[in-house]
Amino acid sequence: MRLTYWLLFAVYAANYLDRQIFGILLEPIREDLALGDLEMGLLSGLAFAVAFGLAALPASLLAAVGNRRNLVAASAVLWGVITTASGLATSFVQLFLARSALAVAEAVSVPASHSILSDAAETGSRIRRFGHYTSGAAVGGLLAVFVGGVVGERWGWRIAMVVAGIIALLPALLLFLVSEPRRDYVALDRERRFSGVFATVARTVWRDRRARLAFLAKALNQIVLAGAAAWYPAFLIREHGFTQVQSATLVAFGGLVAIIGTIVSSRVIAKLATGNRVWLVRGPAIIIICSKPFSLVFLTADHPLLMLAAYAVPATLALATFPPTISLLHEIVRPAERPVVSAMLTSVMTVVGLGLGPTAVGLISAAIGGTSSLSIALIALHGFGLVAALLYWHAEPSAAVRGASATPG
Repeated sequence: MRLTYWLLFAVYAANYLDRQIFGILLEPIREDLALGDLEMGLLSGLAFAVAFGLAALPASLLAAVGNRRNLVAASAVLWGVITTASGLATSFVQLFLARSALAVAEAVSVPASHSILSDAAETGSRIRRFGHYTSGAAVGGLLAVFVGGVVGERWGWRIAMVVAGIIALLPALLLFLVSEPRRDYVALDRERRFSGVFATVARTVWRDRRARLAFLAKALNQIVLAGAAAWYPAFLIREHGFTQVQSATLVAFGGLVAIIGTIVSSRVIAKLATGNRVWLVRGPAIIIICSKPFSLVFLTADHPLLMLAAYAVPATLALATFPPTISLLHEIVRPAERPVVSAMLTSVMTVVGLGLGPTAVGLISAAIGGTSSLSIALIALHGFGLVAALLYWHAEPSAAVRGASATPG
């Protein structure tokens, strides 16, 4: 089983490699294809978000009734091939279609992976397990930095896309060699209508104040994370004169500290939540609030050392809100419904986050114009994070009242 977890981690890292390399290569792609900020914002966000959102929910039903290992492995093979093919694109339309197809393939793997990770786990171990798994996104980001920054700088963005696609195939093919983990519960009835399953899970989340507000908060915070991931490399190149390799190096540093921050924070919150369930929502609120002043300094500082020092804090905490949030949601639904609630969260995060984040930054930057337009747009983006922190914090009273009676899933 440990091998399966490591392979799921590797697949998730490959997921984020193929997803985030586009942000690393955004400027050379824009220049090569003569596209504007709005078009790049659409490619970074809307093309991926809508397709992911449409595919994730049906995919979750497959994960609830079918072979989860095969779903994860097959989808990873597919998105690796699509990423490789993206290197052949010569127009906005071709890239839009490729990004949409990539999103569909990646949407299939997430609910199935979450279901495997959550099985037979108590609350504390579930948070830690998701913390380790979520840090795979930072590893994927590091790979995207290397492939996009180093390979892209030397051989061009098209070769970088091909290399990224090939890397994604490796853990996917290995995953076919392990067995499907045994479920310790009855899977969903194959004849049960998906609309009924979705409605049941949606009602469960909506009726629980703590889960409802945490769900909304995570979706809003994703707007900030997606917009930053898509536009920070371009911000460094345009407004600070960084080269592609230099901007990639800073993003790599962010990925390294994010791995540490996600694992450490998930362990701390898991320990605190064992005695008091309120930490499942209080923890994310504190994490977001603490990061905002440093994000503001990063986007406004002129001195490189001050900018780099400020960047370290939000980078460390970037992924830390997800493990407690998904653990909370998995607690309140039946085990067989966990793929569905995972798909609900990740699809909303993707549609809202990727759909609004990069596109909003592109729109604001294009509307303002001038040399500082991108930094202003990115500062405005962080307002969504403050609202997310407020929602997490307001979920606390319900958590405090109900925390002691929470039943581990």
